[in-house]
Amino acid sequence: MPFLTVETLPSESIQTGPNKITPFSQAVKLMLPGSRGGLIWNRPYSVLVQGDDGSEQVLPVVDVTRIAQLILIGIVLAFGILFWLINRR
Repeated sequence: MPFLTVETLPSESIQTGPNKITPFSQAVKLMLPGSRGGLIWNRPYSVLVQGDDGSEQVLPVVDVTRIAQLILIGIVLAFGILFWLINRR
């Protein structure tokens, strides 16, 4: 079994008027060697919109929560480095 896998999977399609909408999610799986468990992180990925005329459009989903988490991690790391530099003197 691989250590790290990334899967993009469709969900159940929804019919809304003339359009068929299919959401997709992405799962990142981190399996720890020698253990029975691991970490699975799911996030929204995109939406496929199919028109009744056969047209298809893929709309990416902006994961605002992930962006906010990355910004907060960056702020915490910056302050940690700043405090470490101040206390080192």
